[in-house]
Amino acid sequence: MHSNIEGDRNQQPRKPRDRIRIDKVHHPTYIALTKPRENENHQDLSPFESMKNVFMLASFIGYNEKKRIPLGKDKEMIFAWARFSPEEDVPLLRALALAETEDVEVLTNQDRILIIAEEYANGGITEIRKQIEDMPGDRTTNLVDLLRNWNPYNRLLSTVL
Repeated sequence: MHSNIEGDRNQQPRKPRDRIRIDKVHHPTYIALTKPRENENHQDLSPFESMKNVFMLASFIGYNEKKRIPLGKDKEMIFAWARFSPEEDVPLLRALALAETEDVEVLTNQDRILIIAEEYANGGITEIRKQIEDMPGDRTTNLVDLLRNWNPYNRLLSTVL
């Protein structure tokens, strides 16, 4: 019995996971949306500055569309938690987790926050790919069209315009 107590005392508290994962099948979409591409007329600018920005939008589109899809076995780590802005991104991710769980305890659980965001991003990235990458024309214009036609964005615009 004494050895078990000693073992428990010597164990360090588990650090929260700090790497953001996506399904490996979606990694090419994340890359494509953050890199310029050549077309016949000019170079098409990348619609997103970083994979973090793609991930954030995908998470909220997934939530809005009620598409929470668990990650499969084949995952890709795309960036670290430190890439999230503590003033902007982290509060949004916490709000997403709180809206999903309706449990304030989730606000202090980084692992649960990440799982929820990753699963919603997994559901939302397909919509982003269809509306931005797969549509003809300029991807940045396609992104603007997606946001303008996205219902929560329209409600927000109608309150300020």
